[in-house]
Amino acid sequence: MSKTITVWGSPGSGKSMFCCILAKALTRDKRKAIIISGEPGIPMLPVWLPEQITTTAASIGQVLTSVEIDTSLVASHVTVLKSYPYIGLMGYCAGENPLSYPETDYQMALQLIASAKKLVDYVILDCGSVMTNVFTPAAIESGDLVLRIVTPDLKGINYLKAHQPLLADGRFHYHEHITFAGMARPFHAFDEMGYIIGGFDGLLPYGKEIDRCATEGGMFQAIKYCNSKYTASLNRVLDALEQMELAEQQEEESYEDGYDEAAYGGEEDKEDAYSEDEDGEEYEG
Repeated sequence: MSKTITVWGSPGSGKSMFCCILAKALTRDKRKAIIISGEPGIPMLPVWLPEQITTTAASIGQVLTSVEIDTSLVASHVTVLKSYPYIGLMGYCAGENPLSYPETDYQMALQLIASAKKLVDYVILDCGSVMTNVFTPAAIESGDLVLRIVTPDLKGINYLKAHQPLLADGRFHYHEHITFAGMARPFHAFDEMGYIIGGFDGLLPYGKEIDRCATEGGMFQAIKYCNSKYTASLNRVLDALEQMELAEQQEEESYEDGYDEAAYGGEEDKEDAYSEDEDGEEYEG
């Protein structure tokens, strides 16, 4: 069953980079993934596709402002990476801004995510940092696995503390989110910052090579430069998804076994009824 992974957090924490690295890891075995960015303030298609952008005109804004969203509409607005044919992208195009389209409706954002989930194995939601952009809370509500990435400094910590009350509703499952320290540098006070928010579940350290990938339009190359700490955090996500899939398989097998037992028991009951009728009146039905 398809899985939705939501990535949200403080500005400049490396959310989009992590989404690209995660997509590369998830599609190694030729499973398919779509990364969706609903942030109109920074159109991501020209960042993800600096070489393809001249041929890309399908904007997520066209989908979110449609009368109705279905899988065919979403599929027609997915741009596939030429170098990585198992990764699709959805976002705003070059030159678009928050006023290019009418205000996004929350239910339309939910419909977009649900429709995308029917198309691929994984939907990765790259959220903006502003909660008033309804895509972000809709993405958090829709996520099967939710990751929050914050910079391990006072800005990142206070961003998290300021937005926690906005996600207090149970449908956001705030306390189940995995928390990573993004853009982690050796000089950051991880222990002190982690203590304030209850600890980090992993670090996403940046080095010169990842920085270069982020600034030169090679974000899907960055997975080659992840150090052991970054890889450990990535593996934590992959393991969590694998556990979800195993749990679903076991549930399906348990359901099938129960169905078989019920059917077998039904046949026995029918045979018993038939035997009884042979001793008495003629069996009808």
